[in-house]
Amino acid sequence: MAKYVDPVSGISLRDLMSDDGMMFNFGSEFDANEEARLQFDPNMNFVEDELLKFIDLEIKKLVLQKGVGEIVPSNAQVTIKYSGYLEGQDNPFDSSYQRHSVDRYRLSRGELISGLDFSLQSMRKNEVSIFLIDPTLAYGEIGCWPNIPGNSEVMFIVHLLNHAETIAAADYESLEPEERKIFSKIEKFIENLLAVGAENYKNKQTKKAIRDYIRVIDRLEECKFNDDEEEERCNLLRSRSYQNLALCYNKEDMPRKACIACNNVTNKTAKTYFHHGRALIKMGQYEEALEKLNLALEMSPRNEEIMKEIGIADKLQRKSLKIEKDMWSNCLGVEKLKIETKNEEYKKIATEFCNNFVNNKDVMRQPLPDGVDPLLKEAMKKAALLLGIKISSVNKFGKESFYLEKSNYQ
Repeated sequence: MAKYVDPVSGISLRDLMSDDGMMFNFGSEFDANEEARLQFDPNMNFVEDELLKFIDLEIKKLVLQKGVGEIVPSNAQVTIKYSGYLEGQDNPFDSSYQRHSVDRYRLSRGELISGLDFSLQSMRKNEVSIFLIDPTLAYGEIGCWPNIPGNSEVMFIVHLLNHAETIAAADYESLEPEERKIFSKIEKFIENLLAVGAENYKNKQTKKAIRDYIRVIDRLEECKFNDDEEEERCNLLRSRSYQNLALCYNKEDMPRKACIACNNVTNKTAKTYFHHGRALIKMGQYEEALEKLNLALEMSPRNEEIMKEIGIADKLQRKSLKIEKDMWSNCLGVEKLKIETKNEEYKKIATEFCNNFVNNKDVMRQPLPDGVDPLLKEAMKKAALLLGIKISSVNKFGKESFYLEKSNYQ
């Protein structure tokens, strides 16, 4: 089935190479505020004298920034940013820079035009190069409608951010379903996928990292072991995956999911307790957050980041207690009033309480004080509704507690 693509956001090489074709879809959005992660400027103009520096081959190369390490293997997974140009055109026909993305491709698998695939196999990590590719190794006599005419020589400016051997991934794909449950056969694949997740997080592609870690966990949950040592290695990888998942969930403001991930970590570290504490702060559970953060500090004494988070939790707890105390103080003066006046005063108290919650950027959930007058609770619900706040209830140990929740709380 043809894939819908947005020509305004740009068309990727994978879209252009698809056997199923593509259909245009206007109106999709991208995050225009994403920070540029690379210092290299892809918007370059080259005069004829500079292009003459290429050697006379079907693929001509000019290195703008030298890389480090080994040359990319032929079966690698590459992480790149690039722009592709036609001769005489100032604007690229394809650019990951314009799409505000970092792209990944498997080499020698037909995901790229052959000329660019070969070109990448000449590069090193952090290298920036220009490649001038003959039509025979690009889009051929037919071209690729509507952007690339037939017999077009194309130029790519490529920044190779990273590369990793994908033997593990290829081996995994070749396994039978039952073999994929044997830990010793998939361990390398799992480690490779964890590295991909870490790189996605580093490149601020947190949602992709979440998918990577969930994939790891799903694979590990079905594993069978030859001995206790393999099971222990699996537990370490699973713990690492859940811990990284908690980090990502906190980054995406999903504190409830972060807490669940932390509870699933069997080999808990200072980082586990730190991420758990940070999630509990966002949930308005300051006492529990301080417990987790103090455990983290015991395991990693004098850690400045942990001490800073403890300070935040302590400050928010004291602020919450003051707000609750002031509310109770106001309520005491309302109890003896007539019902009409009482309702009006409760409305003011409830509105102030809800506004304080909305304006507190550090939390996404706030408990309502226990034992409040039913009239005040009703006023809270109405004030929350007007401000777009949800009210939820949790029954724990036979006691029902109520919480204010922001609309994006997860």
